[in-house]
Amino acid sequence: MSKPPGKRKAFDANLDENLDANLDRSQVTSGTAIGASRLASLDLLNPKTSPKSIATALLSLLPDGATKQHSAAKKLVKAFPLVVNELYARSHALVRENELEGTRLPLSFRFPALDKYGDGRCNGEGGTVVTIPEESFLGIMRFLEGREIVKISLVNKAWLSATRLPSMWERLDRSSGLVNRCGKRLNMQSFLKLLARPQFANLKSLTMPCKVKLGKNGVKQMARVCPQLEAFDLGFSGHITGAKPKDEDIINIAETFPNLTSIRIDMWNISNSGIVSVAEVMESRLLDLRIEGATVIKNYLTDSCLGNVTRSCPNLKHFTYKLSSYNYKPDLDQLTGNAVVALVRGCPRLETLELEGASKVGKDAFSTIVNMVTRDEAGYALRKIDLKQYPFVVRGFPFRIEDVEAENG
Repeated sequence: MSKPPGKRKAFDANLDENLDANLDRSQVTSGTAIGASRLASLDLLNPKTSPKSIATALLSLLPDGATKQHSAAKKLVKAFPLVVNELYARSHALVRENELEGTRLPLSFRFPALDKYGDGRCNGEGGTVVTIPEESFLGIMRFLEGREIVKISLVNKAWLSATRLPSMWERLDRSSGLVNRCGKRLNMQSFLKLLARPQFANLKSLTMPCKVKLGKNGVKQMARVCPQLEAFDLGFSGHITGAKPKDEDIINIAETFPNLTSIRIDMWNISNSGIVSVAEVMESRLLDLRIEGATVIKNYLTDSCLGNVTRSCPNLKHFTYKLSSYNYKPDLDQLTGNAVVALVRGCPRLETLELEGASKVGKDAFSTIVNMVTRDEAGYALRKIDLKQYPFVVRGFPFRIEDVEAENG
């Protein structure tokens, strides 16, 4: 009678282990000696030494016929992660050493000298060396995105040290190279280790990477390593794959980060009641709210929700609501012009209003807003209205409404 697949696998593993345990002891000794001699003869600096030859030498340390169940094979397999971790540790130690040395070196630029014909060729070691203060260097570097900052850190030790200063890393998002789609993926534990690096000590804006699952404990740990965080993006700036934030996640974030003033969300797993709860938790400290409706799963912002936000967050300065045209259902879109007008009226500090694809907010609502602000410029801070997927636009200040068709004509 044949054994079931699960029992057969366990049976085979036990059989392999018993066979390995019964190998001749003298065979083990002779195999180890042969393997040691092969390892000693390896030259890793030789370009002809292939990974296969290294693997063959390592396997020769094992007795003939040994499988992965053999005790010696288990030790060999466990050694590989230790080697990798040690190499990473050495790399980090070298970076720290170079950073420390770089703090003692001047930040300088070398401008090569031109030859007498002025054709741009560098004249040996000549040229002009210009040393600049650290503040000026950092001011120049702030024009770069995170990926570019990482590249220029390879110039020399002084530049490496300067690009690792916390003032250079107040924002961490996809433009900074924070992606999680290939290679060694981040989980919450490794993400927390990344955030705990000294260069992120002054982090103020964070976009959550894909496939990192939030939880109450994870949020608390993030708050400990990022106490200065002011803006949290949970899918608004790019679709999050994997585990998506839920109502309880954004509520925990609002309760846990004391300096948080901006929250940006995608309504994939977030409901109107969750947004209302966040507004009630943050109250007057919420200055920036950006929401993307989830047309695929039919999650739309409602008048009632925006009304609660207006009442709870009177200091709001920036509000964005956008809807994708993909799978958009007009009959499910419940945000109207009345709620948007009430938002502007109830939040006089509102400076920027952005709407995309919310078709129920019509031209009459924006005419009311424009007239309201024009009559009382001192009473309203609104100076920018950005509309997308509308047949009209609101330009300049004082505001003027222009039809897109007329403009194109």
